Amino acid sequence: MATLILVLGDQLTPSLPVLSQADKANDRVLLAEVKEEATYVKHHKKKIAFLFSAMRHFAKQLTEHGFGVTYIKYDSAENKGSLLEQIKHTLAKGSFDHVKVTMPGEYRLYKSMQQWQQVLNVPVTIEDDPRFLATIDEFKQWADGRKQYRMEFFYR
Repeated sequence: MATLILVLGDQLTPSLPVLSQADKANDRVLLAEVKEEATYVKHHKKKIAFLFSAMRHFAKQLTEHGFGVTYIKYDSAENKGSLLEQIKHTLAKGSFDHVKVTMPGEYRLYKSMQQWQQVLNVPVTIEDDPRFLATIDEFKQWADGRKQYRMEFFYR
């Protein structure tokens, strides 16, 4: 069986562990320009255009490096409007037994992803993002017992 790997618009780097660990012959990378992520807060139109352009170029780069890529454009009939619905749709079309994602930079999205396994009925793995200075567990360990969280003390 294969793994479906979701890459978000702010994770466009080939050094992500979900990509370096991928089986290029079987796994599939999904990038999607979904309305829910583009509109949950107001963004300048040029920012969205820049982000979508970067995503399209990254998808092309992945394809050139031998990855199987499913890319869903904003105006595509295949676009389901949200990451969860897009993953559901992609799982239904393929034979995937696992979903992998990299820890998102937004807590809102992280909380949503934590529920995906129950909704999708396949294992969902949220991999740590090595681009963060610390994991959530490392930060919790540091923060335990502190009265205030001050960046200055965290970075020392």
